[in-house]
Amino acid sequence: MRRAGGTLSVGWGGTGALDVRVLTSWRERLVGLLGTDGTAGAVLLVGCSSIHTFGMSYPIDVAFVDGAGRVVLARRALDPGRLLGCRGARHAMERPAAAGEWPEEGDVLVALG
Repeated sequence: MRRAGGTLSVGWGGTGALDVRVLTSWRERLVGLLGTDGTAGAVLLVGCSSIHTFGMSYPIDVAFVDGAGRVVLARRALDPGRLLGCRGARHAMERPAAAGEWPEEGDVLVALG
């Protein structure tokens, strides 16, 4: 699932799919979605087992993923001003909170095409 920079199409559960911007540097991961509005695209924070929503103006959906691509923790609509971590996670995927498909705990993320 590791791809330096750029975008990656990610699928799960046979029906879900999403294009994510891959963030690999410390600075990119620190900033994440900060400074964006609620229409920003999804991001994958590589090598990240905790996230924060300090300074955010909208809630986010987040999925923590282990080294095998399995979602070990998923939260929808995490409010601004929060800190969330997950033991065993290697990556975090996040997007502005939205209705529709989002990985659930136990789903396995796969790189598409």
